[in-house]
Amino acid sequence: MEANKGEVILLIGGARSGKSALAEKLVSEFKSVAYIATAEASDDEMKDRIRKHRKSRPVQWATYEVVDRLDEALKEACGSSEAAVVDCLTMYVAKLMERTIDDNEVVSGVVRAVKEAKKTRKAVIFVSNEVGMGLVPDYPVGRRYRDLLGIVNQKVAALADKVFLIVAGIPIDIKELEFKMQN
Repeated sequence: MEANKGEVILLIGGARSGKSALAEKLVSEFKSVAYIATAEASDDEMKDRIRKHRKSRPVQWATYEVVDRLDEALKEACGSSEAAVVDCLTMYVAKLMERTIDDNEVVSGVVRAVKEAKKTRKAVIFVSNEVGMGLVPDYPVGRRYRDLLGIVNQKVAALADKVFLIVAGIPIDIKELEFKMQN
């Protein structure tokens, strides 16, 4: 399994399923890689998580820390790199949701970023969590977030060349298994 130049790939799965490790493996053969990080070190646990992610990446990879305008960050990052990893849409959507009350703006912003990724003709890997397979959150903001991320993931998957669901470290090719409805 590898990422090819010009491909946009979505890796989606649960927490600690192996998404980030697979993303890093997929781009490891490229000479120059941009790592677009969306997490903010808001507490000690998140600081430790970010530190572990940094340690797992090659030091020559360029790191971009992004809080908004992912499309612009991708354009800049792909200008000087052969491949990019966006890790992850889960945190990016959460931050955008905090900053705006318009969910449509969040969705359109992510769609713009994926379309920009496709225009770069570079290998771009998006990482996201599948949060809609668990319990229904018992508070409104949790339900809004789950629903919004679900919509974002659908839009990204529709635009991506390949989509893999990662379960227990095993990637499953979703687009290969996709049921095609006839019109």
